[in-house]
Amino acid sequence: MNTTDALPAVSPLVTSRVAAGYLNVSESTLSRWRNEHKGPPFLQMDGIIRYRRDALDAWLREIEHAHEQ
Repeated sequence: MNTTDALPAVSPLVTSRVAAGYLNVSESTLSRWRNEHKGPPFLQMDGIIRYRRDALDAWLREIEHAHEQ
């Protein structure tokens, strides 16, 4: 068995620029959302912000569902 076969699939990390493009908002909007503790979840590693692609999709599903109620 190859050791890489046992590793779980991890969603790729994307930059704020890529995340903003994916969400069709500006990078400054993402920054504002982070400061206001809203918006999609993000990771901060030594001051570098990254977003998981699957977390962006989950956040979109969450807010889409919230608007249906």
